[in-house]
Amino acid sequence: MKKLLSMLCAFVLSTCFFLGTTDITSYAANKNYVVVIDPGHGGVGDRNLGAIYNGYMEKELTLQVAVAMKAELEKYEGVTVYLTRTADEIKSLESRADFAKSVNADFVFSIHFNASSEHIYYGSEIWTSAFGNYYQKGQTFGLIESDQLASLGLYQKGVKTKIGSSGNDYYGIIRHCVARGIPCDIIEHCYLDHAYDVQYLKGQDFIQTLGIADATAVAKYFKLKSSVNGNDFSNITYKTVKKPSGKVWQDTTDPDTCSIKVLAYDSASRNALVEMTTKDSQSPIIYFAYSYDGGKTFSPLQMWDRTQKTQSFNVNIPSSFTSSNIVCRAYNNYELFKQSNEVAIETR
Repeated sequence: MKKLLSMLCAFVLSTCFFLGTTDITSYAANKNYVVVIDPGHGGVGDRNLGAIYNGYMEKELTLQVAVAMKAELEKYEGVTVYLTRTADEIKSLESRADFAKSVNADFVFSIHFNASSEHIYYGSEIWTSAFGNYYQKGQTFGLIESDQLASLGLYQKGVKTKIGSSGNDYYGIIRHCVARGIPCDIIEHCYLDHAYDVQYLKGQDFIQTLGIADATAVAKYFKLKSSVNGNDFSNITYKTVKKPSGKVWQDTTDPDTCSIKVLAYDSASRNALVEMTTKDSQSPIIYFAYSYDGGKTFSPLQMWDRTQKTQSFNVNIPSSFTSSNIVCRAYNNYELFKQSNEVAIETR
């Protein structure tokens, strides 16, 4: 009888221990993620300053957004957050990636703002690796980030890859992080040299808002929850991009087609109703522009409805023109364009 009781107690104790171990193991499986935020640029020298337009300096904005992002992300449980720089100082891309490796980072988010030599582009874009799991993770996060930035009113140019002449990722911070086994995305929030985006930057606390949006995207990606702000993304579902079988090359060709026809002309308003059809089999069409002088000058870039191949719009022709040659351009998200046929109309 004593032997039976002893065996029973041993069974109960072992069962309790097993159950306890299961609970501990389950709790331990909730990984503490390590996130490294990389404020782009910093220090002196042209390249270290980043873009400078309309009274904004990229190296200052990136640090401000990164600090706000870190503060917001630290409201969540299960995440440790680091910055690659906390002051206006020069940091090589290699040293940034080395730091991320030293803290066992799960992901690096490099914070940037944009500008173009033509000063005609606007919107947000996210760059990620073109290779394997790094592409899969980078694209998956990038889509979440893009949705967050779109909710602020910023136009979205997509999540993209770029391969350099060496056959590796073009952007250094991505390349160096991947070499150390860490996924990395570059977040180009908006353009400092275009009025459409600058209007947002002028808004009160918009930099803070960007940091919160970035942190929210990270929290969604890692399915975090916060007892501080009340967000709980532990059960969120989102699209997971498939791992590619090879390199994901950037689009290097202009759109496949771009054609127009004039549907009507109203002499009173001097508006020509133009129908435009365009297609790109590799990249989305994101902008279009029109010209009423045969392509000598073009309108500012307009937003293209990506759900449509054909759209109609008005082209207003100045009263000084007795005739007009209308031509249009369609731009894909790599800023490559196809010019349409030309349509001549009498405007007298």
